[in-house]
Amino acid sequence: MSVSVEKQAILMSLNPLFEEAEAKGLWFFHESREAGEVWCSPEYLRLKQSKDEMVWAPEHWELRSPTGYVKSLRLQAERIVEEYNDLAERFGHEKRLSLTEQTGAAS
Repeated sequence: MSVSVEKQAILMSLNPLFEEAEAKGLWFFHESREAGEVWCSPEYLRLKQSKDEMVWAPEHWELRSPTGYVKSLRLQAERIVEEYNDLAERFGHEKRLSLTEQTGAAS
């Protein structure tokens, strides 16, 4: 099977997932040792696939709520801030970082 035929077959097999993701407001999730944790909105994944990137068969994707991704990002940010502050303290740097809660969108 040629690369373009294989790519088209994969893209066609992803159509039901795209339809479900768009109908339910879900994102594509993939996790592997090589790629790490990957979260893509349907629009972003289509863009990447149009550039011949992330053309992975349906069995490599899981549909998840992007709320989980937001929580994951917050935890990562908290860990990074904590690590920075620990090192800053050890090296005698006076500047410390903190995360602040904000609500609503900026006008």
